[in-house]
Amino acid sequence: MTDHLGFSLAQLRYFVVSAEAGNISEAAERLCASQSTVSSAVMRLERQLGVQLLLRHRSRGVTLTPSGRHLLREARALLRQAGNIKAQGDALVSDTAGQLDVGFFFPITPFLLPLAYRMTKERHARLQLNVHEESADRLLEHLRDGLCELIVTYDFLAGESRFQPLIDLSVHALVPESDPRGKDGPITLGELGTRPLVTLDSPPLVRHFEKLYANAGVTMPRVITASSLETVRGLVAAGAGVALMYQRASSMTALDGGKLRAVEIVGDTTPSSLGVAMMPGLSMSSRGAAFRDVLRSAISVTYEMTSRA
Repeated sequence: MTDHLGFSLAQLRYFVVSAEAGNISEAAERLCASQSTVSSAVMRLERQLGVQLLLRHRSRGVTLTPSGRHLLREARALLRQAGNIKAQGDALVSDTAGQLDVGFFFPITPFLLPLAYRMTKERHARLQLNVHEESADRLLEHLRDGLCELIVTYDFLAGESRFQPLIDLSVHALVPESDPRGKDGPITLGELGTRPLVTLDSPPLVRHFEKLYANAGVTMPRVITASSLETVRGLVAAGAGVALMYQRASSMTALDGGKLRAVEIVGDTTPSSLGVAMMPGLSMSSRGAAFRDVLRSAISVTYEMTSRA
């Protein structure tokens, strides 16, 4: 048994139009094809099906055989069904309604998702977001497995995916409010001293910070990892070390009341980009494009707010 049908929808359409027109030349005009193309297509269909569908008359065009009359109904039904499938496919491409699976690198989520979610509901009421908040490695797996159409991440965590930057971000340091460093202006990584680096428990993120220190010619300090962003902030406020961040929080108070301060970093540190990543070769759906545009607006609002904070 084989799944190969041996005939095409185009052949069925040529047969149906020829039967309805009762004349091959008239059918060719309706189909914007040559008479020989239509005639050959119908004859190939007859050979592939093993039955004669049309009787050819020199002066009276064509008429249906009994087999042709029976198969005409089936062919019409199949062409209608194919048209419905095409219409549904077009709707999936052009409509923003439906579900969109999007991944967020977990430290980015609290900064952007709430506002992006509200904006999505305002602009695209029928778009349902299904959010996967994961580590950088898991998000790339979700892309490869087709679980997520796009992920929100940094360029240095995007791997081999196709990355669209939405904003460039400079790295800054979080220090305790009482720390004298940076009170008179920006500092270099070297001026952070040997204080431990407090960061999230994300190996790709740690490797990125190692490159930042190496590019600046500074020895990488001891690393203290935590599983949540608020724990990182709380440890820094408590004096455990310093943190390097790209996202800017509107509040400089940790959950336990500890106070923080953001310090600008200058020197051999290039900005990193925040954006969306997809699998190479995959065209972004209308739902994905709609959410990307919402995300761009949310980023603009978020960074305008934090720049004033």
